[in-house]
Amino acid sequence: MGIFKKKHPKHSKPTFRGILTAILATHAAVFLLILAGLSLSGTAVAFIATMPLFVVFSPLIVPAGITTGLLFTGLATGGGAGLSALSIISWLYKFSRRP
Repeated sequence: MGIFKKKHPKHSKPTFRGILTAILATHAAVFLLILAGLSLSGTAVAFIATMPLFVVFSPLIVPAGITTGLLFTGLATGGGAGLSALSIISWLYKFSRRP
């Protein structure tokens, strides 16, 4: 039964460094939460303000978005295929150079 006994560490008093760390971490967390709230509020206000423009220009924005998406997809596919080809060629070169 002595093997399964857990030794409880002695509770020590908090150090000044630990208290200071906790205070600074709390302040940082509160600051980041405030910053996130401001960002969310600003984004919502900007979205509400620009919504009429999106509605008016949607006949232009939707085809432009589709075209941009297709162009990006094509470039990403081409780049990925080129990178894959270069890695295969590099592997073949290293494989053929082995004795």
